Amino acid sequence: MEMKSRVKTLMARLLRPGLAGVVARVDKLEALEKARPCEAVGRWRGGLTDGSATRFVNGTEIDAPDLAAKYRDELGFWISLVRHPERYEGFGDFERSFGEWQRDRIVELGRFVGATGERELRAWCARQSVLEIGPGPYPAIAAARWRRAIAVDPLADGYVREGLLPKRAHCDEVVFVAAPGESVPVPGGIADLVIAENCLDHVTEPACVMLECRRVLRPGGLLWLLVDLMDYSDHMHPHSFSEEKLRRLIATTGFVVVRERVSKDHKSHPNAYGEYRALLARPGGTRDVAGTPVTVRTIQPAHAAEE
Repeated sequence: MEMKSRVKTLMARLLRPGLAGVVARVDKLEALEKARPCEAVGRWRGGLTDGSATRFVNGTEIDAPDLAAKYRDELGFWISLVRHPERYEGFGDFERSFGEWQRDRIVELGRFVGATGERELRAWCARQSVLEIGPGPYPAIAAARWRRAIAVDPLADGYVREGLLPKRAHCDEVVFVAAPGESVPVPGGIADLVIAENCLDHVTEPACVMLECRRVLRPGGLLWLLVDLMDYSDHMHPHSFSEEKLRRLIATTGFVVVRERVSKDHKSHPNAYGEYRALLARPGGTRDVAGTPVTVRTIQPAHAAEE
């Protein structure tokens, strides 16, 4: 560690001034990694009525009553949506509605990586080891077939206990792991692709989740990110994001933007004023992308989220 510090000091002092920014980003990334508060997050065990929130402290799983209300409300929302979709505008059958939604998102991912035809997209997916963070009971990865598929969600055990997983999808090929996005229990570099769809506003520490995405990706691996843009927050959505805030988060957690779009037309939360979609990469290695970059569309919101 002392040697690394000396090398960075020499880089900043002796090489061209432009490297000072690189050194500062390395310092920021190291500080974030050291500050990962894994014990501040946990998971849900059991069904809605008989379950409880837990966390790991010094390797021991203990009750976490401070997390229970948030997890119970989130699981209750999914139970209501799956079993009573008619209560929600725009939904008919849960599996059909969410299945179409998730397939459209995978098709858009194909456009971003240059796999525009159906056969080409299927072949690209079949090459990827994919991990999805915070997918809910219908993961995007269940809409396609992959070399390996892992879904990480603190409510995963609840989804299974309550029978919420779709039956007309590829969930039988997905390994569900009950864990928070801030502390993913898989080896580093295991994934070619990480998917994080509308989860950063739900988590406890967005920067920690992004660092975990970076850790589990191989060098050159891709992060398929979707975030609602809004200045609204509540106990289930403790973080709000603007474009500027997201881009700072992306930069400080060590990702580079491959392609992106910003749109008013596509959003999930009723209080959102738009959404940010991006294909990001962990630096180094080889990126499995091809084709023409997607045109970036910008919006001018009336107001944006602040830090």
